[in-house]
Amino acid sequence: MATPVTDPALLAQLNGKQPVSDPTLLAQLNGTPSGPQFNITDAITDIPREIGATADRNLTAIEEGLSNRASKGPIEGLLGTGKAVLGALGLVASPITGAARSLIGHPTAQLTHKVGEMIAPELAAKDDPKKMYEAAAGDAETALMASRPGAMRPPVVAAPTVAELKAASRTGYNSPEVAAVQINPQSTANLATRIESDLVQRGFRPNNEGPVFNVVQELTPPAGVQSVRVADIDSARKALGIMARERDAVGAPTPRAAAAGVARDSINDYLPNIAPADVLAGDAVRASEIMREAQANWGAAKRGEQVDLQLTRADRQAAKSGMGGNVENAMRQKIATILDNPKRTAGFSQAEVQAMEDIVRGTRGRNALRAAGKLGVDGGLSLLLNTGAAVGSGGATIPITAAGTLARILGQRSTARAGAALSDTVRSRAPLATNARGIAAVQQALATRRPTAAVIPYAGVTAGSSPMQLKRAQLAQLLAQFM
Repeated sequence: MATPVTDPALLAQLNGKQPVSDPTLLAQLNGTPSGPQFNITDAITDIPREIGATADRNLTAIEEGLSNRASKGPIEGLLGTGKAVLGALGLVASPITGAARSLIGHPTAQLTHKVGEMIAPELAAKDDPKKMYEAAAGDAETALMASRPGAMRPPVVAAPTVAELKAASRTGYNSPEVAAVQINPQSTANLATRIESDLVQRGFRPNNEGPVFNVVQELTPPAGVQSVRVADIDSARKALGIMARERDAVGAPTPRAAAAGVARDSINDYLPNIAPADVLAGDAVRASEIMREAQANWGAAKRGEQVDLQLTRADRQAAKSGMGGNVENAMRQKIATILDNPKRTAGFSQAEVQAMEDIVRGTRGRNALRAAGKLGVDGGLSLLLNTGAAVGSGGATIPITAAGTLARILGQRSTARAGAALSDTVRSRAPLATNARGIAAVQQALATRRPTAAVIPYAGVTAGSSPMQLKRAQLAQLLAQFM
């Protein structure tokens, strides 16, 4: 129903001799709403467009996954293959996915707007139909992908052990690609000069931070040295790394640690940015990447080893109690030894430190179980006391004792799981773990139903087809040959 025209200026136009052209007046005469426009028929008419857009996104994923495969490393190439495979699966499903985006997205966006009009009309009047639809369509696509039989889910990969991390690190350090690099001695001498100058400008002095300056000076080779190896540079970096972990009584870096950190960071930036003219043999940039990965694996191994050591000590301490009780207290105490020493927390992420705090302080649930567990049996004395109470009450306290004992057991198991999860988290942050998850994801993708050229849209186009169709056909044929 049209809204009556009441504005005097608009009435004057309406009663005039000229045809009405004012958009506001026309909107009132035609009953056109002035707010956001939602049309339920778009749910049908948008289906072809959504199918085409979904197919294009997946074709782009295929093209990016298969591009420049020869220039990629083995891990990167494998991940690119996985991306292409997932893109092919999405391409096959694009008619279903595109239709679902339109058929579900438009009604959902319209319903959301209607609810908003009832709750907050002023805010609903500012709704953007396009943005609301894109959000609803995206949610529909995500839900469809998750509920589809055989949908891809992240693979579960066990965290590498400390031994595996150390082995991977040694493999990187001893890599032939690293050993093959030879650097002009003058380049490392110039590096030493730059680091010393930077330290002095920052206020550090050889008299106070002498050990740091001594290590930096080792980067200047003796006379007659024809080339410098990466291992020689890394030796200085390791020495500086040890000094950079020094902390004072309140946990702040010592002046020597601060100076060592500056020097170490300069060395870390050296190889990735080395001038080609300074490299006498080998690929220094690639060697730097291998070394960084080796360093990260070794760091994760040492941090994981530290956590595992404290968990083992907690288990032994509890075992010495006779009945194996008090496991939770022992674990809290041992993990606290890491948090209490700033040197030991170096290298742990903020999330990992928080996980240790949760073990030591306990979560609300674990603390509740711990409190209830005090009513149960955890050793000889508590067994004697609970037995006496049961006899004196005619057995009335037995259910309380049983419930308390169960709570204690559940609390200890929860804390033990938190300790194991902390260890896994620390080791899962290593490059070795990241690469393993990437390989597992590709293997998972390759194990699913593989598309062929016969079922990929536009696989049978002719030479007279449009450029877009030809592009799609070429990608489809390439993927079919690769599969």
